[in-house]
Amino acid sequence: MKRNAVIAALTAVAVIGGGAAAVAVSSGDEAPATAASADRVGLVSEQGPTATADRDDDQDDDRDDRDDRDDRDDKGAAAGPGNVTAAQAIAAALKHTSGTVLSADLDDDGDARWEVEVATGGSTVHEIDVDSTSGKVLRAETDRDEDDAAAELAAVKGAKVSARDAVDAVDGAVTSVEFDDGRWEVEVGETDWTVPLDAPRASREG
Repeated sequence: MKRNAVIAALTAVAVIGGGAAAVAVSSGDEAPATAASADRVGLVSEQGPTATADRDDDQDDDRDDRDDRDDRDDKGAAAGPGNVTAAQAIAAALKHTSGTVLSADLDDDGDARWEVEVATGGSTVHEIDVDSTSGKVLRAETDRDEDDAAAELAAVKGAKVSARDAVDAVDGAVTSVEFDDGRWEVEVGETDWTVPLDAPRASREG
């Protein structure tokens, strides 16, 4: 009877203490308590929240890395609703038709395309439409009597700065680049820039 009372008392202490100790009672006299099993449980319970916090920290670090990559990617983002930049549209047009680019303009009438002019000699200009989402050539049309094409081609062909170079000289999402009045005129949204033919040096107009 006395032994039962002791067992009950020790059991109550173990419950109140949150399982900090486990009681082992033999059929003989009162046996010493052992906390081995309870200690193991306590260690697991203590490690649980710490491990969870570590996983949360790792997930936060992963999200920060993704945000950093997104910030870097934004710098070269396309100007319109598509994914194709002015430089990529120029590259696609030249891959289709080898020549000298005189202009590249993002169509703003909802067709989601770049209109690129490539001169191939004399007054011949190829007007090439490049999808601003996929980068594929949608249409190519040839004009063999383009006004001033010969003079523009002569000026641009021997220049140190190409249309692509002019695009790269300006920081931002370019919506238009064209040769005019002996220089490259580049638009970034509502801002106009000029780039000379002899050096990739952009100057803001106005």
